Amino acid sequence: MKKKMHIVSSTDDNYAQHLGVTLSSLLENTANPEDFVISVIDGGISEQKKQLLKDTAAAYDTPLHYLEVDLNAYDGAIASRHISKAAYYRISIPEMMDHSIERTLYVDCDMLILDDVKKLFDIDMEGNIVAAVSDYGEHDRLPKMGITSEDRYFNSGLLLIDMQAWRDHNMTDKVLTFIDENPDKLAWHDQDALNALLWDKWLILHPKWNAQAHVTLKEYKAKSMEEERTLRTVRENPAIVHFTGADKPWQKGCSHPYTDAYYAYLAKTPFSHKSSNSLSV
Repeated sequence: MKKKMHIVSSTDDNYAQHLGVTLSSLLENTANPEDFVISVIDGGISEQKKQLLKDTAAAYDTPLHYLEVDLNAYDGAIASRHISKAAYYRISIPEMMDHSIERTLYVDCDMLILDDVKKLFDIDMEGNIVAAVSDYGEHDRLPKMGITSEDRYFNSGLLLIDMQAWRDHNMTDKVLTFIDENPDKLAWHDQDALNALLWDKWLILHPKWNAQAHVTLKEYKAKSMEEERTLRTVRENPAIVHFTGADKPWQKGCSHPYTDAYYAYLAKTPFSHKSSNSLSV
């Protein structure tokens, strides 16, 4: 019997349609979608949209179920215009899921997945708790949290999690405590908190697995010729496109080059049959 690969995401009602697009792209771009199990952390999703998400996965014979999170644990979490409290809920993933699951891939609900993510489940994590892609927003966040500026800072939109290692290090409680005790330090929400505690416990992935808008739109300036070659590869052949920032493809006037691709995958979901006025944000 094949071992199932577990994909987790999180959404509230406003972003449910966009998660449907993420799931459609995930399942379109793998040879055996039935090998996946999808879990969605319910950040306040209507029954209508829950069913549409289930129908999206069912079209590929992929099971989808919902996880309930303790909302009270996130009372102190700070939200912003385009980042809701649902973004924090990934912190509780290893505690909400069966302890027999060895690895989980968390993906944000504003991504297009254009390559087979099965490849990520086979990598050697080299003893790290998570694997992720460096953040290209040049936020200069680590020094502000008391961590030396030479260390790396990752984007939390894609996280390959070693579930047992996470629990062994009691990371959920540690991150929640950091959020409660350091609200003034969280300019980038849960991402700051995760980096503050995992800065030396994460494996760097090729940036094609989280092609952020700063790279796709050529806003980030490469620090070397080698880095420029790497980022050119990302722009030409991303494995996962991440619509970071406030400029999203479902908003009027979005300049992102993968806006049309977003709508192409939307057309493959049951959300496309509903009124865009009632389902889009």
